[in-house]
Amino acid sequence: MHRTARVGRTGFARAVGEPSPSLERAAVLERGYIAKDFRRLALVIAISVVVLIAAGYLESTFIK
Repeated sequence: MHRTARVGRTGFARAVGEPSPSLERAAVLERGYIAKDFRRLALVIAISVVVLIAAGYLESTFIK
């Protein structure tokens, strides 16, 4: 019979007390990396939208 690994867990953090300074630094670095990733993704999406709009405009101009 298959048993799931998450039996009895509610999804809340189980750590208690102050986090260690090294874990805090690692968390700050990770948050910065994720934020930078989202900025890069937003930039790529914005450039893609601009290129698509420009391509549509150029296509409609040259077809006439």
